[in-house]
Amino acid sequence: MAGGDEKRNLLEPYKIGIMMDMPGFPGASDMFPEAVTFALEEAFDNGLIDRPVITVLNEYPGQPYGDGLINRRAYLDLVENEQVLGIAGPLTSDNSLAVLGLIEDKKVPCITICGTKDFVGQYAFNVSNGNLADEPAFIAAWLRSQGHITIAVLRDYPSRIGVEYTQFLEYAAQIFGLSIILVANIAPSPDEESMTQVMAKLKSVSPDAIVYLGFGEACRLLNVGLKNIDWDPPKVMTTAFVSATYNEYRARDIEGWYGIDQYDERNTRFSEMLSRYKAKKGKEMVPNSATSVGYDIGRLYALALSRMEIATPEALAGALETVRMLPAMTGGLGSYITFGPWDHRGLKGLDYLNVRRSVNGTTEPMEFTFQTS
Repeated sequence: MAGGDEKRNLLEPYKIGIMMDMPGFPGASDMFPEAVTFALEEAFDNGLIDRPVITVLNEYPGQPYGDGLINRRAYLDLVENEQVLGIAGPLTSDNSLAVLGLIEDKKVPCITICGTKDFVGQYAFNVSNGNLADEPAFIAAWLRSQGHITIAVLRDYPSRIGVEYTQFLEYAAQIFGLSIILVANIAPSPDEESMTQVMAKLKSVSPDAIVYLGFGEACRLLNVGLKNIDWDPPKVMTTAFVSATYNEYRARDIEGWYGIDQYDERNTRFSEMLSRYKAKKGKEMVPNSATSVGYDIGRLYALALSRMEIATPEALAGALETVRMLPAMTGGLGSYITFGPWDHRGLKGLDYLNVRRSVNGTTEPMEFTFQTS
């Protein structure tokens, strides 16, 4: 046994890069890379892989704080300078699309958590922390279940996220019998004056409820704009809501909002992982979807590393396609991850999304089962 351990210690570690395009965001920018790393550590400790894995973090301000080019520089740094086998991230749709061409050109796989349907390629994999095409149906079903029929929409614009969300909310409205009576635009990173003006525009059409479709930077001012015009309508948002489970200050920013999330305290797989982490590290991870999806990505890479026949990025991508029906930490107990040669959108299952409400600096789950009739 000692000889085997000594041999393992002589093996050159694998390298996995992490692109963190949301720096300085407690609960996400710290938990996501920590969870990726912990999953890979557990895989080595349990003997799934024959050598340790070094994670290399590249943290930078992506869109909407920076531009798309900084994403490309980060990807190239990890691929060309660090020579990683694969990459976890970026997190957002805009930033993931900014590097899609490079991913296909350099043939080093990325597993992102972005929600756009258009992050598609031979080396582009996705464990979406929300889904721009799926969430609108979830929102529409919830609105209908609450008796809200006429809807006013506030969306990020110009933004790929806001545009794609709007397209699929319109499709969902057809299915669930909703009427979208106004779509109003707001800059992805707005000021108080513009937020107040756009909320007044929404109020003027007297909707049953309002919907926010966007990245989430506007969350800091949504309630400010509503308060400035003395209006408190029923209100729901996309997985921009997940930031409320990242930290208390964002939860207080969107007090009273409902939203789509993927953290589910009823998922015992996730709670057991958090307990293992505390036992090993002597500290706690924040229980949220950034943590769960980071661990899921780390597990995916660990399984692929254990199955690749040669240690190259191309072989790693091929091995990822062999992962089937992996029970997920993200979402409910019915969520799982499956990849295939023409299927790189991993998270599946009816409860991979859920509805939560922000209240008193935290969030709580809503009793809601998605159904189409």
